[in-house]
Amino acid sequence: MKKINRYLLFLLILIFAHTSYSFSTAKEELNEQALRIQEHLKYLASDELEGRFPGTPGIVKAKDYILSYYKSLGLKPINGNYLQPFSMPLGCELGKSNNVYFNLIIPKPGVPIEQIKPVQRSWKPNVDWMPMAFSENGTIEGPLVFVGYGITAKDLKYDDYENINVKDKIVVILSNSPDGAKENGEFAMFSSFSYKSTNARNHGAKGIVFVKIQGDSANVFEPLERSRENRNTGIIAIQAKRTSIASYFPNNSLYPSEVEINKTRKPKSFELPNAQIHIQVDLVDIKKETSNIFCLIEGTDPILKDEYIVIGAHYDHLGWGGPNSMYHGKTPMIHNGADDNASGTAGLMELARLFSANPQRRSLIFASFSGEEEGVLGSSYFVNNSPLALNKIVAMVNMDMIGRLYNHHLQVIGVGSSSRFESIIDSLYEIDSLSIGKTESSIASSDQTSFYLKNIPSIMFFTGVHTDYHKPTDDWDKINYNGESQVVGFIQKFIETISNQTQPIDFKKVIESSGEKSNNHNYGSNVWFGVIPNFEDEPLGFKIAGTSPGSPAEKAGLKENDIITKIEDVQIKNIHDFMYSLRDYKAGDTVKVIFLRNGKPTETKVKLVPKQ
Repeated sequence: MKKINRYLLFLLILIFAHTSYSFSTAKEELNEQALRIQEHLKYLASDELEGRFPGTPGIVKAKDYILSYYKSLGLKPINGNYLQPFSMPLGCELGKSNNVYFNLIIPKPGVPIEQIKPVQRSWKPNVDWMPMAFSENGTIEGPLVFVGYGITAKDLKYDDYENINVKDKIVVILSNSPDGAKENGEFAMFSSFSYKSTNARNHGAKGIVFVKIQGDSANVFEPLERSRENRNTGIIAIQAKRTSIASYFPNNSLYPSEVEINKTRKPKSFELPNAQIHIQVDLVDIKKETSNIFCLIEGTDPILKDEYIVIGAHYDHLGWGGPNSMYHGKTPMIHNGADDNASGTAGLMELARLFSANPQRRSLIFASFSGEEEGVLGSSYFVNNSPLALNKIVAMVNMDMIGRLYNHHLQVIGVGSSSRFESIIDSLYEIDSLSIGKTESSIASSDQTSFYLKNIPSIMFFTGVHTDYHKPTDDWDKINYNGESQVVGFIQKFIETISNQTQPIDFKKVIESSGEKSNNHNYGSNVWFGVIPNFEDEPLGFKIAGTSPGSPAEKAGLKENDIITKIEDVQIKNIHDFMYSLRDYKAGDTVKVIFLRNGKPTETKVKLVPKQ
């Protein structure tokens, strides 16, 4: 399941997390179906596959394993193809032109400053400095200004930019906040690199030098791991070793300034005298190919076989961790993703086995998606490059994290996307021992969202978040295999019902009049706007995949593929800019929104409502 902490949690609606638990598979007797699921899952979540990260040998092994099994069952290709390859950016690396140097004026007694010839000092990449992974490419030059933590917090009466002009200058910003590294301190929502970059740019700075607070890792660089929501920041940003930048502070004042800010909770910003910095950043995207897998079981009804139900699960995970990991250890570790989402993939393979022996009236497509963890990229690519006309796809059934059934509770997301889904779910769980939690909207952090946004009834099955989520501890021995077998059996009955009934599977938009319950990555906004992000790379602004039904954005006329470029006078380059801009408004405010539609600048007004 795509990362739901820290960013984009607002896409996940009413998902309930329970406490950590594990199942002693050695002590329980597994039924035959549970043993088959375990066999698939143990391989997919083994260290041999190294976390199934797209573009790596591990995910290729997973792809070969899944496809070989589908072929052994006699599943057919679609239009002659089992695979749908696509490329995706998987990070970045240093290009050929990365340079930082200083022109320094070193005062001499009795000599006027203007008569002193500047001295040039250079920094070396990987020694003194590195680009931030989200930096723009380009060359800048200017004076340095220390702006503390780079925070503007009106409610806390704290502003590092107060009474200092940083326009067209390069700001030096400390990591974290006056609270240190606390995740629940009063400054927590202002501590991210993304916020500080947006704030610096909005104050007119043309570049940033980040430096870590005093501590054991003060001279350790942030890795060049570029997550998709951190692209297109509109500013050049680098990071410097603390020991490298400290010497440019007058009287070696970096640490005393940090201590004073932390103690007094008052800004202490100042220009670094007699120094000009030259920065050139050249980052190159690393793009690799990965593949969706899809296979077909043709329907038996001469008419209904031309209608297709997509049954899906993503088979990628985090590899060795990266920016989406919740693991904070210093030693890199494989993230095997047993529940997320080897469980869904194993369930999909078992359903393929069941239905290959018992075809339904409608045709079934079994789709294993890649790139989900990076922003539902595989399913988005599928619906935008579908091997079938989208109007032939009448429903989508998704399985994501179905391996930790606890207290017999199964969460079903998207029951409101068709007028038929909820009554079918209700009728099935009345004859089953499962306890069902239902959510009407299909919009959540997994692949069914891509189909829902194309007006396809879409539903997801999910057994809940746990404390091993996106950590190396999400391993095969913590899966409830008999529980997953029970879930797969429930999903099988659901698919049989919608596959065989003659009634059309209608699409229904879920109306959400006052916003989702959410965490919103500590963005600090209390208003609901109601757009759904598009994760394609878009340098012109914040591209949306659609709007939530009944939302302020929908009422204002915003549509799929619109690119938001400004809210009032604030430039919007990415999702962080968008979310941070909403902090300044309250429910009832009407904001002017500038956006591009088919390349043409357009304006609308959005009246914001309270977030629940």
